[in-house]
Amino acid sequence: MDLMQENPIKEKKSTKIKISFIIVIVLIVILIISAVVLWLYSQKLQAQLFKVNIDGILNSKASNEEGLFIIENEKVYTSISGICSYIGYTYYPGSYGQYSEDKTKCYINNTKEIVSFSSGSDEIFKYTSDGAQSQKFEIGEEVILRGEKLYINESGLSKAFNVIINYNDNNNTVSITTLPYLSTYYERNIADASLEKSGFEDKIKFNNEKALLNNLIVIQDADTKLFGVKSIKSPEEITTVITPRYSKVEYMEGTEDFIVTTEDKKVGIIGSDGMTKVKPDYDSIDIIDKNVNLYLVSSNGKQGVINSNGKIIIHQDYDSIGLDQGSYDDVNVVNRYLLFEKCIPVKLNNKWGIIDINGETITEIKYDGIGCNKVENNTGAKNTNGIVLIPEIDGIVVKVNNVGNDSKTIISKYGIINSNGELMVNTAINSAYATTLADVTTYYVTVDDQTIDIVKWWHEQENKQ
Repeated sequence: MDLMQENPIKEKKSTKIKISFIIVIVLIVILIISAVVLWLYSQKLQAQLFKVNIDGILNSKASNEEGLFIIENEKVYTSISGICSYIGYTYYPGSYGQYSEDKTKCYINNTKEIVSFSSGSDEIFKYTSDGAQSQKFEIGEEVILRGEKLYINESGLSKAFNVIINYNDNNNTVSITTLPYLSTYYERNIADASLEKSGFEDKIKFNNEKALLNNLIVIQDADTKLFGVKSIKSPEEITTVITPRYSKVEYMEGTEDFIVTTEDKKVGIIGSDGMTKVKPDYDSIDIIDKNVNLYLVSSNGKQGVINSNGKIIIHQDYDSIGLDQGSYDDVNVVNRYLLFEKCIPVKLNNKWGIIDINGETITEIKYDGIGCNKVENNTGAKNTNGIVLIPEIDGIVVKVNNVGNDSKTIISKYGIINSNGELMVNTAINSAYATTLADVTTYYVTVDDQTIDIVKWWHEQENKQ
């Protein structure tokens, strides 16, 4: 009897154990499912959080900085002032060359080049580190002003800061790759890469690094030590564009061409497609302006101008072309070779003239100088600059030297011509300068003992006619 009664009890205990075990399993499953759900939810939240990667590393400070980026319709706009410190640039408010706090304009500097921006403009200007020469680049959209910050689109950021930028909408991440990072990466991963150890001066090294942004890389033959160029379409598809047989190769960002120097020191131009544009027949070549495709060429101490196809625009008859570097301090001169985007100053036997971009004479070679620099105007006034151009009246300041009554003293007088070479103001001006106050520039000339606002005076003369 006792044995018969124990079986139901054991069965009950066994059932309870099974139920408890099932409950535990169910609870464990629920906990696992809950953990998975929470993890997936956290991942979703994490994906929704805005993130910034710079050179492959998550930058938490940039990710959390308010106003650094604006994302509208899957387009990314970047604060110019905000991004500078993250990628090695210094920010300055106001126009380049002027000490101003104008929030609608700014410029940046990385010690290798200077880039200027202006609200409402879809163009930026890149200057060499000494500020002597600039190139204009279109960026597709206008620079926008939000609050007191200027923002640029992705194309503008890429061109101005020499970076690659991508935005991934799926994980809400902006990725920026800088030029130094690219240079180091390719130097390590392409055996014949020649960027960091080429032996070129810093300016050429920097220009050649920029070629990486267009999937091009300067290479050097290990045996001959000569230079060429390769195209990098992918890690598996690397092809030679320019055979390594040149003593120097320099990339020109504006035209995406290469200036090449042969072993006998003759210079030509080869396109990024490997096609010869200008045969290496010159002592030197430099770009004048990418938008009009003009190049300065020199041979045997004389200079001229050719176009991108090698056609002669200005014969090599001149001692120099372009304003003398460092001889002016006019912020309106954004390109010393090209005034008002059409006038090319030329110098022969210490006399100056102007030729247009088609090779036609604008003025004869008869002036003793172009512009009145700060030393010559000798006003002693603060916040003043010498001037070459007066944009408001399409004016160019020219100089004529006269011999004094003692037959020894040279007296300089100035006049104003327009960009067509027509005389606007006779060469009776003692000095010409500009004063900038509260971001407003006024142009003055002095005649005898009078100081005249030349723009105001010129418009008054026009109204009288």
